[in-house]
Amino acid sequence: MTGLSILFVGQMVPGARTGQRVAAFQRLGCDVTIVETNRPGATYEDVPGLFDRLRYRFRRPADKGGANSAICSLATASHFDIAWFERAVEIRASTLLSLKTSLPNIKLVWYAEDDMMNPLHRTVYVEECISLYDLWVTTKSLNAQPGEISSLGAKRVLHVHNSYDPTLHHPPHHPAENVSRWECDVGFVGTYEAHRAQSLLYLAENGVSLRVWGNGWENMKAAHPNLKIEQKPVYDQDYVMAVAHSKINLCFLRKGNRDLQTCRSIEIPAMGGFMIHERNAEISDLLQEDREAVYFSDHEELLEKVTYWLSNERGRRSIASQGFEAISTGNFRHEDRLMSVFDALGQDPN
Repeated sequence: MTGLSILFVGQMVPGARTGQRVAAFQRLGCDVTIVETNRPGATYEDVPGLFDRLRYRFRRPADKGGANSAICSLATASHFDIAWFERAVEIRASTLLSLKTSLPNIKLVWYAEDDMMNPLHRTVYVEECISLYDLWVTTKSLNAQPGEISSLGAKRVLHVHNSYDPTLHHPPHHPAENVSRWECDVGFVGTYEAHRAQSLLYLAENGVSLRVWGNGWENMKAAHPNLKIEQKPVYDQDYVMAVAHSKINLCFLRKGNRDLQTCRSIEIPAMGGFMIHERNAEISDLLQEDREAVYFSDHEELLEKVTYWLSNERGRRSIASQGFEAISTGNFRHEDRLMSVFDALGQDPN
């Protein structure tokens, strides 16, 4: 039996997890055709122009990659078992209806890592399409509850935990040639948010040395001598090196996303990193507290945990090792998540 044929629609920019899922589909034996929703050569660091900002304000983003027309053309010339839309907020209802007309048996799947109950993450086009998807997949457990995405018309909602790419997110096989480029007591990888900045500044003011990689931190550059703002993101192997050479990796959650876990919740232990994570019941069920990860609830507890674990190298190594074991032997790979989608659709990838 040949593998499933997948039409994959998403933003294919450097560092994006969309590309990781494409590779996971391929490792499962699927034939994947990609339709990009971004302009050629786009990056996460591109500054949107006035026209783009206006369109987003009115929740009608431009179809920068010409994805709608590409999908319609492919539908009349190819066969697909599944069309996978990865936060494809530009796709119109007419495009999905065209797909269904040309390929009546195709399954339409939406996948997103954002809280789609937040209107800032939705578009007019998304709202018009919700009821047309056969399966709505979310990493936000709250979205799967009654009164959330189902109240907007979703037929079926599947909650899945975050996942990692085992070909990328693993302890580095070789030490960094220039360790000083990465090493630090406490590291954080992520985009600026006010509550994150407050926590980091609190640590810095109380004697903790930190390094921060990510976008949007420019105004924090001179906030405190202990707080080193790198003013750049890290992706792929650079991300691995930053995590591997931080004695402690902080994992903050995005309040606007109502996060209870995030991609880094899984990726950090998968890379062998020691992680201190915002406490909640969901993540505590995935990784045992003070055995596979460490948790905190406020600034004071965070400082207490950071201070203690910086002085306990043996304990850090033990927890990092057991966290790695829990993730690497559990069902946390991208392939595992895709298999749960196939199961929900009643399809076998082989």
